[in-house]
Amino acid sequence: MPSRCKGLLTSIGNGVSFSQSLDRPGFFNPHSPLSFFVPLPPLFTWLGFQFPGVPWTPHLGGSHMKTKIECLLALTVLLLALFLIFLPQPSAYEKLKLEPRKETKEAIKAELVVEPGSLPIPPPSRRQIIDADKGAVCLQCHRMPYPTAPQKPQALGQAFLSSIQITPPGGWQLLTALPHPFSKRMGGLSPDGKRIAYSVSIVHNDWDLWIMDADGRNRTPVLCGRTVDIACDWSHDGRCILFQSNRSGSTDLWLLEVSTGRLTPLTDDPGEETQARWSPDGSFIAFQSNASGNQDIWRLNPQTGKRYQLTQHPGRDESPAISPAGDLIAFVSDRSGRKQIWLMDADGNHQRPLTQGEMEEGWPAWSPDGSKIVFVRRGSQGFDLWVMNADGSRPIRLTTYPDSEIDPRFSPDGRFLIFASDLRGTWDLLRLHLDSSMIDPDKSPLKRLTDSEAREVGAVFSPDGSKIAYNSDVNGHWSIWIMNQDGSGKRQLTGEEEDAGWPVFSPDGKKILYWAARGGNQDVWVMDVDGSNKRRLTDHPALDGDGQWSPDGKRIAFVSERTGKGDIYVIDADGSNCKRLTFTDAHDWTPHWSPDGKKIAYVSNQTGNWEIWTVDPETGEKQHLTPDSCGNFAPRWRADGQKILYTSWRGGEYTVVGSFDPMVMNADGSGKSEIAPSPLFEMSPRWSPDGKRIVFWSWRTKNPEIFVANADGSDLIQITDNLAYDVFPCFSP
Repeated sequence: MPSRCKGLLTSIGNGVSFSQSLDRPGFFNPHSPLSFFVPLPPLFTWLGFQFPGVPWTPHLGGSHMKTKIECLLALTVLLLALFLIFLPQPSAYEKLKLEPRKETKEAIKAELVVEPGSLPIPPPSRRQIIDADKGAVCLQCHRMPYPTAPQKPQALGQAFLSSIQITPPGGWQLLTALPHPFSKRMGGLSPDGKRIAYSVSIVHNDWDLWIMDADGRNRTPVLCGRTVDIACDWSHDGRCILFQSNRSGSTDLWLLEVSTGRLTPLTDDPGEETQARWSPDGSFIAFQSNASGNQDIWRLNPQTGKRYQLTQHPGRDESPAISPAGDLIAFVSDRSGRKQIWLMDADGNHQRPLTQGEMEEGWPAWSPDGSKIVFVRRGSQGFDLWVMNADGSRPIRLTTYPDSEIDPRFSPDGRFLIFASDLRGTWDLLRLHLDSSMIDPDKSPLKRLTDSEAREVGAVFSPDGSKIAYNSDVNGHWSIWIMNQDGSGKRQLTGEEEDAGWPVFSPDGKKILYWAARGGNQDVWVMDVDGSNKRRLTDHPALDGDGQWSPDGKRIAFVSERTGKGDIYVIDADGSNCKRLTFTDAHDWTPHWSPDGKKIAYVSNQTGNWEIWTVDPETGEKQHLTPDSCGNFAPRWRADGQKILYTSWRGGEYTVVGSFDPMVMNADGSGKSEIAPSPLFEMSPRWSPDGKRIVFWSWRTKNPEIFVANADGSDLIQITDNLAYDVFPCFSP
């Protein structure tokens, strides 16, 4: 037996020694972790514990009590050393991944099971017109920006809008689903456009990193901890995500390897490095930092760690965005007194402003081809999305919603904008379908005619189609305006001393009928088309309104509540010879003259239901056209007087409000038929001038859109496709 295996003398403390004789070869290995246990049995025996059959013999020297205390101390130290040695040690990466809070875990479960969906939120109204070879559609449009451009051509016939084509699905899509108060902030899209990295805040000062598909599905948390991990951006190869985090104590830039989850710090100093963006080829990173004592734009080489300062101005420079070619950097600076979009070369040279607006701006991002820059600008009710040419020319407003949209990013193919919005009261991620017509109006089949913050509704064409009259509250009250068909030459026709609305052109186009409220009394008025020669036609303490010209322009039908309820009256065009036509205890309203002027169709509830009736303006003879249990509204005569188009309540999917469908019947009430029936709303149908087609707005796509169909309901075509409200269409003459 080798001499090193015959015995071992171990000394612990002062005057205590143990000797060992081992018969079994290999029982003791001084290089084995078991060697730590060699002194334990004799020590326990010496302290009073018995180990039968174990050949240990204690040899004591000096004070027995003192030796015992020293041995106890030694045992304690030894056990502590063993505990530390065998305790599992986390890796450097594991130390960086902190345990999520309980609230985070619960919210993750909720977020993973909720599907993304559309978001039919009505923004402020806008007036738009669809140009055509023969006629146009004028509509009240709660939309901004323009709808999607034509993708699949489909002619609509000679009678109506032969230049309008079917558009692809578009509009706004809600990508995240967590309810209030959970917030989401935008990250970047992967280079292939299939995934989105973003941040979720579950509790205060806790932002976690998530990834989801570009359509909002398969949301997955990838980095959850008690830290703030935000402002993420994908590397050019899609392998890593760049983000800012306070996990090291200060806000620094970090790199997350998506496949492994490994974290790598890119900066580590007392300053704050934020809003980092990759260059398209991954050769450098632009970010903002206060390392110099002021917020400036810096540039970092991720391979060498070398960095240098690009801007050195007393103002605040932030939010860098690198162009697709990597040669330019757009950024935000307040060096002119307010935050505006600036541009510089990638090496920091040639710094110049791109915008010079009066409102605060931020969050620039480049289009994939480098020709456009999307950014946000503060409006009256929050931040809105804007887009401009890369040289700062031709800024176009994309949204006008009563909330804020921030941090927009183009998808790699340029078809979508991804951004954050607080329209639900908390920050969500949304996707907006784009096309060239939205950022280049010259390519759009729709033309925006008004561009104010006001509500603009009730537009009507002049008989020759050259003018459009409409209602606007741009000055804080309802007034009547007129403009050319192309949106030029806008003029206010009614004054500041009154509310006025619902203009109707006379058959010769020389006068406009309207209602006006002066001194708390609403009456029927008329004026010349230029706003001159205003005359009151009715003068009664009751409400008078809803005036309609007779086909020859000599008489006017209107509704008055002078009997305590609505009744149909007629007067001569000069206000004389006022005559009451309906004499019931019901409400009678929405009069509409037949083309020959011999009958007036209207709506009455004298049977208990809202039904369509006609009355002879000469004899007062009435006819009940819709004696059924349904509600029927808004009758419209066809140009030849043979048919009447109307809206009918037919019940349906929504039991409270039912289903409204366009219907048509003969002038005597026979031959009723539905046009393109749907379980949802179909409202405000209007004839084309030749009576061959019908336009209406519908909820059949779960959002109000404009549809057109043949008079028999065939060849139904959707001509708008947006998650804004598109309603109240009408044909031009």
